[in-house]
Amino acid sequence: MVCFTSRIANVKGETMLKPMFLGAALAVALSCQAIAGPLQDKAAEAEAALDAGKGGEAISLMRGALFDVWSKATISIPTALFVMAPADGFGIYKPREDAAFGADEPLRIYLEPVGFDWKQQDGLFTSLLTVDFDLASPDGKVLAGQKGFGRFDFKSHVPNTEYMANLTLNVSGAPAGDYVLELTVNDEFSGNSAKVRMPFSIK
Repeated sequence: MVCFTSRIANVKGETMLKPMFLGAALAVALSCQAIAGPLQDKAAEAEAALDAGKGGEAISLMRGALFDVWSKATISIPTALFVMAPADGFGIYKPREDAAFGADEPLRIYLEPVGFDWKQQDGLFTSLLTVDFDLASPDGKVLAGQKGFGRFDFKSHVPNTEYMANLTLNVSGAPAGDYVLELTVNDEFSGNSAKVRMPFSIK
C-alpha cells in the first residue's frame, strides 16, 4: 500500500498559496480485450492452484493478472471523496455526508489513482505523478489554481496497486457560495492525465 499526505494549501478570495500533494491507490477494471486470453489463462491457473490447496500461489497468480491489466490501462481516479479527516491508510477513511463546508472549514480530500505507469529503475519500480488544481465557479470561471504544485516520486520493490492520497485545502476568506474543485493528476511516465471535478459549497 502506498500513502501520501499533502501539505495544506490556502485559498483566500481569488488567491492561493502553493500546496504540495499527492500520491496514491488500488485496482483497475478489466478493459483491454487484447489481454483477455492471458487473463483467462491466469484465472484458470489460479483456480487450479486453489483446488490443490495452494492459496498463496493462487493469490500470486491473480496479482500478476491485475498488474497485466494495470499496465495496459491509463490513469484514472475511480475514487475521489470529501472526507472528515485525513485517511489513515488505503480505504481507511470516513466520508462526509455532504459537500457543504463552514466558512473556515478546510476541504479534506481522499483520492485513489489507478492505471499509472511503473518503470523499473535500478532494481526498483518507480512512479512519478504530478498534480494541478483549479478552484472554479459552477459556470467554469477559474478563481484560483496552480499548475505542477505537486511532484511525487515513489519507489518500491513491487508495482503497488493500493495507492492513495490525502489532500487538505484551506478556503478561509472565500465568499459563501457554490464552487468546483478540479484536480488534474498527471502520470509523467506515460504522458496521460486524469481529471476529477468535485462540486462543493461554502456556507
